[in-house]
Amino acid sequence: MIADQTSQDPELSKIIENINSGTSQLEEFTLQGNILFKDTRVCIPRTLQENILKELHLTHPGIVKMKQLARRFCYWSNIDKDIERLVRSCESCVLNQKSPAKVPPHHWEKPKENFSRVHMDYAGPKDGYYYLILVDAKSKWPEIKVLKKAPDTGVTMILLEEIFSMHGYPDFLVSDNASIFKNEVFYMYTKERGITQIFSAPNHPATNGLAERYVQILKSKIDKMSADSAPVSEKVQTILQHFRATPLACGMSPSELYLNRQIRIRLDAIKPAKKLPSNVCHQGNVRTLQVGDRVTARVYRNNKLTWELGFVQKKWGALHYEIELDNGHVFKRHINQLRKADIPALPPAPPIISTPKKRVVFAPTPPINNSYDLQISIAPPNYSQSLRSDANQSPPSGPLVRQSARERRPPQWLGDFVSH
Repeated sequence: MIADQTSQDPELSKIIENINSGTSQLEEFTLQGNILFKDTRVCIPRTLQENILKELHLTHPGIVKMKQLARRFCYWSNIDKDIERLVRSCESCVLNQKSPAKVPPHHWEKPKENFSRVHMDYAGPKDGYYYLILVDAKSKWPEIKVLKKAPDTGVTMILLEEIFSMHGYPDFLVSDNASIFKNEVFYMYTKERGITQIFSAPNHPATNGLAERYVQILKSKIDKMSADSAPVSEKVQTILQHFRATPLACGMSPSELYLNRQIRIRLDAIKPAKKLPSNVCHQGNVRTLQVGDRVTARVYRNNKLTWELGFVQKKWGALHYEIELDNGHVFKRHINQLRKADIPALPPAPPIISTPKKRVVFAPTPPINNSYDLQISIAPPNYSQSLRSDANQSPPSGPLVRQSARERRPPQWLGDFVSH
């Protein structure tokens, strides 16, 4: 069949004539049994080319695979173009082909001002919590709000108002197409505040990649902190602190880009503590006091203002002093709460020396037998002998302390016993 169609093909029949006459200059063409070959490939006449194309495309290969298969078996002029045309016009191939190659991501234009364009998204539910994430496009400053219930439009507007009350309203608000953000109520909320809403392409989260990336980072960090017993809200605040203090690719942290300063975190505690400069006041004619100066200090007691005398114990900076009152109270006062005084301090009262009183110790009581016939005798102490021995002792040195000289008698309840 191919030989018959080849002899009838004007282009191929002419090549065969040149080969038979020996005038052909195309060495790659050969003739085998009235079938024309180009190297090892059969030259297909025009009338059979569509049939061969269908056979090559029997399993719906792609353009590259179909060309590779054709180069093993057949040839005709412009065969590659015919293969490309067939594959592109095949409805089955078009409907079932792979997704097109992804284009390079389009980078949002960097805003000129902080908080001009913000990206937001919800994360969750994650361990029973939902998280509203909002990120500034310029400084990458994040804000996160934690919810215990599934959010709605009303709750979202309340949370956004808390954030906007600190940072102000942005010019543009980027979000996905969730029904929370795409409804009439939320549209009026943004319109009344001059905020332009920008929605990402449906089911294409990369369009809102800034918020999506922070969603993934937050989920990852919460999973890694699962061993920490701290509440979720406390974990989120710790994550936020480190978000804001960690340098970005530009070498500056979000806090430096947004606040123009680096915020302090717990790691700053390893550095030496900064001291308050002592020369905080540079004004002239400022009253000064010295340690030991006699002053009257303002005292606040029972909602009343009084002045009491004391001494300057220590100087704190240029304007603050530690004062000790005459009654022993110590406190800190500003120079405006102090007046210099020329009143001398009262002499201290002499100490009172007292001689400890002697204790009278009774002899131990013998155990009492349960028998009622036993006569118990307890010897009372000899009070008169003790008093006489005390009188014969020399008086103690120091001030005389008067003591009672009353006569001591044994108690009446000892009268029923025999003393010895």
